[in-house]
Amino acid sequence: MRIIALYTTETMADWEYAYLTTQLAGAEQLKPGRFRLLLVGDGLEPVHTLGNLPLTPEADLDNLEALAEAGSLAALVIPGGDHYTSGHERLIATVGHLMDRAVPVAAICGATLLLAHAGLLDTRRHTSNAASFLESSGYVGGTHYVEAPVVTDRGVTTASGIHAVPFTAEVMRVTGLVPTSMADAWEALFLSGDEKHYEALMEASSAWQNA
Repeated sequence: MRIIALYTTETMADWEYAYLTTQLAGAEQLKPGRFRLLLVGDGLEPVHTLGNLPLTPEADLDNLEALAEAGSLAALVIPGGDHYTSGHERLIATVGHLMDRAVPVAAICGATLLLAHAGLLDTRRHTSNAASFLESSGYVGGTHYVEAPVVTDRGVTTASGIHAVPFTAEVMRVTGLVPTSMADAWEALFLSGDEKHYEALMEASSAWQNA
């Protein structure tokens, strides 16, 4: 079984990860035993999301290196929040180790600021809420900034906080959670609301389940 780890931290933005957790659960209903969600934290103390939802990490960040070494860690997903301008040193160190092991890391909104501040976006194509949003980090990767909802470059996915749907679809593709046809149809449906994309999603889901 592969693991998608979700970093839990104070004020984590609920809408930026909720699509992914739901899609993961849905994929497991169609094809059980492939993936599971793991809540990881900087310690095991409970946190509260931006919507004041209480969450308790199941594992410490230290556990991720062992999972990566065993080949079972599919990705680390880091949602945005209000406290990424400083701190999170252990998270930064863990991200560096995971990148060295070619484990995908996906950051959205405020989490991209943390990666920029740590110098992890200096040589990668990336995006965020805006180019000016990252400038305050003092990073030197501005020439690699891309005006796009989501960008993946060499194992690092970044996205704007207002583009949680494209971010989720990209994580689904990067991890292989579902076939690309399903991720594409789901993204198109949630961005447009067009019935034809619902039909395409149902067809892709059925084909995958029965394969």
